[in-house]
Amino acid sequence: MNDPTPDVGRERLTELVRQAPLSFRGTVTRVGGTSLAAVPAEDRDERTAVVKVDEVLHAPDAFRQLAGSEVTVQLAADADLLQVGDSAAFFTQGLVYGEGLGVREIGRLPAEAVQTHVALAATTADELPFSSVQRRIRDQDIAEHAATADAVVVGTVVALEDLGLPAYSEHAPQWWRAVIDVSHVESGQVEPGRTTVVYPSSTDIRWRQVPKPVAGQLGLWLLHATRGDLAERAPFQLLDADDHQPAQKLAVLQERR
Repeated sequence: MNDPTPDVGRERLTELVRQAPLSFRGTVTRVGGTSLAAVPAEDRDERTAVVKVDEVLHAPDAFRQLAGSEVTVQLAADADLLQVGDSAAFFTQGLVYGEGLGVREIGRLPAEAVQTHVALAATTADELPFSSVQRRIRDQDIAEHAATADAVVVGTVVALEDLGLPAYSEHAPQWWRAVIDVSHVESGQVEPGRTTVVYPSSTDIRWRQVPKPVAGQLGLWLLHATRGDLAERAPFQLLDADDHQPAQKLAVLQERR
């Protein structure tokens, strides 16, 4: 499948999608005059615009149904001013919710610059036009994280064990050990067969996002060398939310070599 991103510049679009939680293609219906209290009084005229959302390009789940509604956009300080009838692709972050939706502009592209993405999404299973851009960003992040790992393997969890280490505070990690039967070694000093990994089983906010292996779980594991006293318990540990991925993500790493 052809990548439509070169129409607007891959790096620029990727940067905007990374920075902005919400983007949409919209048409200006009014310039200034917003009643949103969160918009500073001095910015309520030429640097604000009421925009009708023609199509959501990417958004959190709660804002995917904005098409057809109006939002107040506080324009970026270095952005061109807008006139009624102007259309553009707006990249924004939330400013105020409740009394109406107000957003702060992070960046902007001409509406026609994203049309290829809009047209392509209509012929694929993608929920939104920039879903493919978000996948590419996610794959890039995984590849970059994998480069920091001491070993990257594909394997299945075959055993779990509570190490029973003392907990000195409510934030203690509560270390467990998993045995992973490694079927493929992508990188690192580990051999196919069984290896052990320690991980924090605690759901405390400090540890909540770290993967919690489950018996029988197959995956791509991004392993980090165990440090300190834990090194006696297992050669590797899980430390980051991205340390477990679907096994299919191996292809992403191999494509990016």
